[in-house]
Amino acid sequence: MYSACTRSGSRRRNQDAGLSGGRSSALEEMLGSANPFFNSKGRDVKRALQRYVAFPDGPELSFVKSALTKFGRPGMVYTGASITYGELLCAQVCAALMECAESVGLTWPAVCASMRQFIVELRRGDDDLQPLFEDPAVPQPAQRSVTSE
Repeated sequence: MYSACTRSGSRRRNQDAGLSGGRSSALEEMLGSANPFFNSKGRDVKRALQRYVAFPDGPELSFVKSALTKFGRPGMVYTGASITYGELLCAQVCAALMECAESVGLTWPAVCASMRQFIVELRRGDDDLQPLFEDPAVPQPAQRSVTSE
């Protein structure tokens, strides 16, 4: 039996290789309020994408942060609700993000590909992204210590 992590990783690799079984990616999108990330605030999306790209603090991460700041500026404000908005195509959201990345000089192909993939997975409502949205400052139920009295 495969774990959820293994299945999602295999699904991503197969899709990247063009072996998605002939399904349309438009059918796979979970848009609007049905998407679990619909209520995510802009800062949460920004933090999750930074974690998704997984750069240590350094010049690469500063470029990613700058691009995301432009991506969330007034007039664009890409929150969970607007990214999953059904009237916007995934290509439109990715193009806006890549425009912001280009405007700050972010040109690393691997980083740009990771950022686009994050948007695709977010629009699908992929459960694998959920840990990226969790606030590390708030202890999760499994992390709380039980004190004996």
